[in-house]
Order: sequence, then structure tokens, then C-alpha cells
Amino acid sequence: MRALHRNQLVWLSDAAWQQVRARAWDDQAQDILTHWHLQQLPLVVCRQRVPQSTHTLSLGLPAPLQWERRKLALEVADADIERVGNFPLLSPGLLGPEGVAPLQNFLQHLAVLEVPARVYGSYGWQLLSGLPCVRNSSDLDLIIPVPDGDVAGQVVWLLRGLHLACRVDGELQFPDGHAVAWREYAQLIGGKVEQVLVKHRTGVQLSAMAHWQAVPC
Repeated sequence: MRALHRNQLVWLSDAAWQQVRARAWDDQAQDILTHWHLQQLPLVVCRQRVPQSTHTLSLGLPAPLQWERRKLALEVADADIERVGNFPLLSPGLLGPEGVAPLQNFLQHLAVLEVPARVYGSYGWQLLSGLPCVRNSSDLDLIIPVPDGDVAGQVVWLLRGLHLACRVDGELQFPDGHAVAWREYAQLIGGKVEQVLVKHRTGVQLSAMAHWQAVPC
């Protein structure tokens, strides 16, 4: 099986979609899957329900508001994947005129660190699907890949200074695919907690500060 991380996007082949839609789904689920197939929309790699499997991949489909934000879980064969990609990059205009200046400043600082910011969650799926997914209470969820703990700390400092109309949430993703919520990482490096929850494609684990200092990412 190819090495895919949590929150990567995959596009299924047409034959795979036909097989998926042929399974026993209720009417609403079938409507969602038909739309996803016809619009050639991606699915997201989630935590693997069969961690040791080398033949199947666990994927998720979080539907837009018109389908009550229903979440579907699918299992597909590795051979069913036609291509792999990522969530959209954060752009200054994502939140409207009031967000342009702070986001532009934030992205300029990230560019100096040579790390991108990608949008997932409600805002990410709205960009991908073109359908309403964002509510008034929706967070702006960001995935920021970082090369090491030092850069992660600098990104946390930038995130703490980013003031927007909505809450900024999300994860720092290290090269091995392990990810930590940036707010938890901020507490760890600030000495407020001794361990943080680390997420990866097959599960979760607790890691202390010594892990990030001693193990090259």
C-alpha cells in the first residue's frame, strides 16, 4: 500500500465509484455518493479502521450542509485510487475583506519559514465542493506541515498572533505524518502540559517534550 497520511485527499477511479455506489446505502447516502462521483470530488484519508491491512484504505466523506453535514465512512482497495492530492492552500481572501490583511501578513511570515498552510474542515470542503459547508460557528482549520520542532514553535507563535473573526484551529504535521493540534503544542512548549496527543494514520499516542527534542522529525 502507498504511504498516505491522515488528511490527504484521494480521487477514486470510475470503476471504484461504481462499486462503492452498488453497496447497500440509504437514499441520502446514495444521493451524496452520486453527487461526489459525478462531480469527481475527492475523499479524505482518515484513521485506518484496519491498521494492519495492506489491501484496503479507510476514507471519509463529510457532506455539505444540504445533506446535514453527514459523514460517510468507506473502505476501498488501494488499487481503486486514481490519484492523490492535498487540501487547498490558504488564500488571503478566504474570509472576505476583513480577513485579507491579517491572513496576508500571516502567509508572508510562513513563506519566510518555507511552510505552506492548507485549509481543511468546513472551509476546505466548501472550497473543494463548491457547496455550502461553513456555518457561523465554524472554525478555520489549518494543516501546516513543519520540518521540525523548531519551525513548529515559530509557527505556533505566528498562529497565536493571528486574530480573525473566527477561531483558528488545526494541526502541525511533521514529515513522518504524525500531527499535533497546534494549541496543544503551544501548551507543551510553554510548559503548561507534559504530553500532547499525537495523531497518525493508524491511531493516537501521547508524547512528551523529550520526544520532539530527541527524535528528528
